[in-house]
Amino acid sequence: MDHPAIAHRERPWTKAVAAGLAAAPALTVLGFMMAADLVLCLLGLVVDRRLITGAPAWLKPAKFALSVMIASWSFALCIASTRLFARALDVVLTVGFVLEIALIDMQAARGTTSHFNLSTRFDAIVFAVMGISIACVWLAMLALTIVLFRQRFASSAWGWSLRLGMAMAVIGTGSGALMTVPDSGQRAEAHATGRLPIAGAHTVGAPDGGPGLPITGWSAHHGDLRVAHFVGMHGLQVLPLLAWWISRRRPAPDERTQVNLVFAMAASYLAFFGLILWQAFRGQSIAQPDSVSLESLAVWVLLTAVAVIAIGHKRSYPLNDKKGIA
Repeated sequence: MDHPAIAHRERPWTKAVAAGLAAAPALTVLGFMMAADLVLCLLGLVVDRRLITGAPAWLKPAKFALSVMIASWSFALCIASTRLFARALDVVLTVGFVLEIALIDMQAARGTTSHFNLSTRFDAIVFAVMGISIACVWLAMLALTIVLFRQRFASSAWGWSLRLGMAMAVIGTGSGALMTVPDSGQRAEAHATGRLPIAGAHTVGAPDGGPGLPITGWSAHHGDLRVAHFVGMHGLQVLPLLAWWISRRRPAPDERTQVNLVFAMAASYLAFFGLILWQAFRGQSIAQPDSVSLESLAVWVLLTAVAVIAIGHKRSYPLNDKKGIA
């Protein structure tokens, strides 16, 4: 028989995994598969010294494996939080992610790029399939967001953190489409040669492949659309974590104050996403902000602080869940 203390420590994780397997088994299992894929990609970083557009060949697959691992478990949590066991969404999200990761890993093993690559017919087909798979993932995310908005929750603040977090993830994921638009140099090459070997880029103001920041690989000297893409996608993790932290404070704010704080932080997060995207489109690296970017960031911090302090000091009353969506 297990020691009671050990059983008590294991219960939260066991319960979470069991809930995920019951509501979204494919996504839950996919999360563990991505954890294994991440280990293999990290091993690839050690043993494979090849570079693709100036970055280690297995850096991008490692980043995608980590991101999809987190996203899979987050989506499973959202599905488990609904009364509708959205099995169709579970399957669509899982298949879309598996295709995306498999093709990224395959292209890394081949020593070539996965995104924007139209240099050969095969590479063009790979990029097209990836585009279709991520479009299906985005539509499934949108459907899950709608389901969450129709779902009632025992905790209004927690429910709104999931709804607004999913909405932010939908916006952030959708921003990836901005990278697929050919830039002026690519259009000029296509006009001159009749070929378009590369369609799209994540760097603004220079070709992809220049010096990158440690770990992330984001451009160190130019704008990079991947920064805002990353920030937006992971709003689904940030907002629920903030809601959980607010509820754990002692004494905990009343329910209406918690909801107001969640809305304030969601608005702040969306504004931060917009600032980062605006900075990238100005061709400016996240590591080299100019005075305009710094001043804008200072205004954002000030307005966020004012909103949080105002909400925290405003007297409010218990929220009646029977009136409207909770």
